[in-house]
Amino acid sequence: MIVENQLLLWNQAVLKIMDVRRLELAPGGQPHLIRLPENTLLYTIQGRARLLRAGEEHILEQGYAYHAGKGAVLTFTDISASLSCYGIQYRAALPLPCSRELLDLLELERPFERQYGFAAIHAAPLSAALSRMEQEWRRPGALAKLQVKSLFYQFMCELMGQLQRRRLEPASPDMAVQAARYIAENYTEPITADTIAALFKCSPRTLQRLFKKRLGLGPIDYLQQVRMDKAKALLSRTDAGLKEISEAAGYADSYYFSRLFKRCTGVSPSTYREWIRQFGDSESERASVPALSPAAGGIGSSGKTLMELPDTASRRSLRTAVHLKGELPLTRLPGKIAVLDPQFTDHMLALGEQPAGSVTVNGDPNGFPEYLIGSLRTVRTLGTKNEPDLEALRALAPDLILCTEFQKSIYDRLAQIAPTIMLKRNHDWKETLRIIGRIVGKEREAEQILQRYKQKIGILKSDLAAKLHGQSVTVIRPRDNSIRLHTSAHRTAAILYGDLGLCPPKQAVHRQRTSSMISLESLSELDADHYFVLTGGHLDTWPDEVQNTATWKNLRAVRQDHVYPAKMSMWIAYYGPIAMNRVVDQVAEVFLNAK
Repeated sequence: MIVENQLLLWNQAVLKIMDVRRLELAPGGQPHLIRLPENTLLYTIQGRARLLRAGEEHILEQGYAYHAGKGAVLTFTDISASLSCYGIQYRAALPLPCSRELLDLLELERPFERQYGFAAIHAAPLSAALSRMEQEWRRPGALAKLQVKSLFYQFMCELMGQLQRRRLEPASPDMAVQAARYIAENYTEPITADTIAALFKCSPRTLQRLFKKRLGLGPIDYLQQVRMDKAKALLSRTDAGLKEISEAAGYADSYYFSRLFKRCTGVSPSTYREWIRQFGDSESERASVPALSPAAGGIGSSGKTLMELPDTASRRSLRTAVHLKGELPLTRLPGKIAVLDPQFTDHMLALGEQPAGSVTVNGDPNGFPEYLIGSLRTVRTLGTKNEPDLEALRALAPDLILCTEFQKSIYDRLAQIAPTIMLKRNHDWKETLRIIGRIVGKEREAEQILQRYKQKIGILKSDLAAKLHGQSVTVIRPRDNSIRLHTSAHRTAAILYGDLGLCPPKQAVHRQRTSSMISLESLSELDADHYFVLTGGHLDTWPDEVQNTATWKNLRAVRQDHVYPAKMSMWIAYYGPIAMNRVVDQVAEVFLNAK
């Protein structure tokens, strides 16, 4: 970093202060992970801690200044005394038009994103400026905000002056840092451990040892993470196709890239993009973890936005879970998991795990479905899916909470109790299983479950086609004086028509709408060959007024005894691997007389 160049760019910059606040961290406990929502300058006024980011370590003590760019993930650890820092968040840019030389210098120096830190020689003027900035920031009115900006310029002038006098950067950084920088700048090239080692004139083994000691992982693992971060950025901000993104991230084979992306993040590239578009922009401004505040609990921190994902070496060795509120680093396996949607109980039991607490479903007399009760041990009830009992949840003291967008309105309160992952409720159960497998450290078991399912439906699909010869199959559910028809877009019906290859009647084919309400009289127009009728709760049987009508009795499927009861809880409410396998087994038993 050339301080003179930094000063030239700061002198030309248009600046906006976004926030001025204090960061307070108590000693002891788990490391605190904080994602910066804006370019940020921290200044320590008391206490002591280690700060880790991008393979660099900074010891925060009184008078230590630290700067990092937007999106940086900082790890605070070894807090030996209560740490108190000022935090100034800002945005800066060069006014346009400006000279090409200035733009090139901006690209080279990146003054507003660069990471650096040092102990101030003269702390008094810096502390005084920050104290006044904090006071003025609390005052209303444009004049106070202008005063804050003026004070920040004074602070940066003093800071850069002290940095200029120190000349603190070494002439040549260590080999691991140089190699990491080379990887970050050339990730699209066909890099191998041998080519990097040859470039730095050392053996691959030596490079591996130095890299691991410095950054916590090997050079090829680091390369993979750099490429994944690039792919996430492209998926977040562009409409580029999978092949284009794959090549831009350094992978010639888009199929291999897609598999690797799913293995690294728990979701496919298309799902990742879908979540960002559906939830990222609208939810990012209301994320539960406030800027410059540590996340609750000991597993990790959900980020401020889904697009501002960790890109640091300090996160490289952690497992992560991508969810609707961001990306949660998992520093350890959660011992106690609370689930606020019973379908996650199905997923956990399939993986050999027990939830510590769970909500139940309204209207279900047993609380949990009969097919799961035999596998459940002691599970604390946490209210219902519609009304979770937050006091019971707090008393449980879970390590992790799993919820869906159904609990969006109380997400902030959940995140104060424990780290919280929000998954899409109607998401493909296979992808959800992979995510939960990643959370509990059972990725291999999840893949084995999916492989067995794939083999099962592969055989059944062929047998069903040979037996039914294109006969139509539909799923309906009585609702008061009307009937709900589940379309081919419904998550469970998609198993019938997608996984098992059954044929829906024409009226049940829809690409987006998952169901439609039809009248009893419309069933004669539907005229399906086979009906699965969903019952359960207050709908244990068909209402008499339906079964006794001439319309119902005259249906071709009714006359041929092609109507089959199906438990609504298993087919609809508990959308997990155990339930879906039982749905497939029931279809096989109905049509093939097979268990």
